[in-house]
Amino acid sequence: MDQVLTVDFGSTYTKAALFDLRKSELIGSGYAPSTVDTDITVGLRAALREISSITDVGDVTSLVSSSAAGGLRVATIGLVPSLSLEAAQRAALGAGAKIVSSVGFKMTVKDIDTIRKSRPDIILLAGGIDGGDEETILHNTKALSKSPLEVPIIVAGNKVVAPDCVQILAEEGKTVTLADNIFPEIGRLQVEPVHEVIRELFMNRITHAKGIDHVSEVLNLAGPIIPTPKGVLDAAQLLSEGTDDEPGMGTLVIVDIGGATTDVHSAAHGSPTKSGVIQRGLPELFLKRTVEGDLGMRVNAGTLLERVGTSNIARLAGIASGKDEPPAEREITDYVQDINRRPERVPRNIRETTIEAAMGRAAVHLAVSRHAGTLREVFTTLGAVWVQEGKDLGVVSTVIGVGGVLTQGRYPRYVLEGALDNSKSPFSLMPQQPAMYIDAAYVLFGIGLLAGLFPTEALRLAKKYLLSM
Repeated sequence: MDQVLTVDFGSTYTKAALFDLRKSELIGSGYAPSTVDTDITVGLRAALREISSITDVGDVTSLVSSSAAGGLRVATIGLVPSLSLEAAQRAALGAGAKIVSSVGFKMTVKDIDTIRKSRPDIILLAGGIDGGDEETILHNTKALSKSPLEVPIIVAGNKVVAPDCVQILAEEGKTVTLADNIFPEIGRLQVEPVHEVIRELFMNRITHAKGIDHVSEVLNLAGPIIPTPKGVLDAAQLLSEGTDDEPGMGTLVIVDIGGATTDVHSAAHGSPTKSGVIQRGLPELFLKRTVEGDLGMRVNAGTLLERVGTSNIARLAGIASGKDEPPAEREITDYVQDINRRPERVPRNIRETTIEAAMGRAAVHLAVSRHAGTLREVFTTLGAVWVQEGKDLGVVSTVIGVGGVLTQGRYPRYVLEGALDNSKSPFSLMPQQPAMYIDAAYVLFGIGLLAGLFPTEALRLAKKYLLSM
């Protein structure tokens, strides 16, 4: 099999890329507005026509991902917010989900209404280590069983009462699946069983409910449709670990700067690298994904400006220009308001281009700093100690940037350098001196799709098309 077509149905655009695996070449790519609300195949055919102008697509083998129609929307329910609820959130994010609501402790009528309004595709119910608290998950189960919610529920809590929870929900007509406890004991997470259940639900129910499975009428599918973020995590793992025939790139971070969110994916254990630092909190997974919903370049540009401050954006824009002549703060606020109203708006002059670069750098810096975790000094009877919560990414080998501000902007390296530590603190957890790349050819989604069936070929493609900064 030489040629494989990869397709991603995004919330805004449908992207298609045709690869020649034997030659390690991107043959052609196409983009078109997504049409999931009407007929998803309309946008797909438009994207394929762009490739067909270069080469005959024919009956080529295809692999597909999707975040259209809201992506994979999951509501998480747990016990203690910093423990089982956090574990549920990590499990959902690692499966490629968008978390639309989260509830800790015992649910109330208001919590049920909040979940209903968030329109989840799946509810993930966790709570209690094995042999631990039983009362809370049973209370939440009964609340869900009497609720008007009609979406699939995954029970992944205390194994002592989890089967009882499944029975209670099933007796009330709910669609329910039992999975192993996400947080079976203090200091241990197990997310793969939940990931498997989520994958099955996404393939067998959710793609059908959203009309995405109609792509089989147009494409010769070689595998299941997967959530787009799961594909990026698969790409991160492949790029990091490599294959038997092709070495990987080592530990890495992928930063995806979008219009509504900035997503960060890491492939690194993140254990403390500095002497005298103690790791606390939930154990970190090698593959981790975080989504910063307040750091977007279009839909959430106003929120990003609030987080960073107009004066800081002006300062960063001045540095980007190399002339130390920052734009006026009013100029920045006017531009942000305009792109909030018209997300398709692009920079029209060099001043707006530097504002874009400043916003991109700020979004990257905030998103990676949140993903990386924190160090804090704790005083004990034996004196002060440093405690790490989250991942230490200081020594990661590689940072890869994805997004229009990098591929279409004038200052891609400046934007991506926002992922690096700029505090010079010996206790920084952000990357220090990694190699840096950008996905200039928009191939990363395809690399993730190819990773499962053609890992070596996918890795070679990535190495060829990722652009070194």
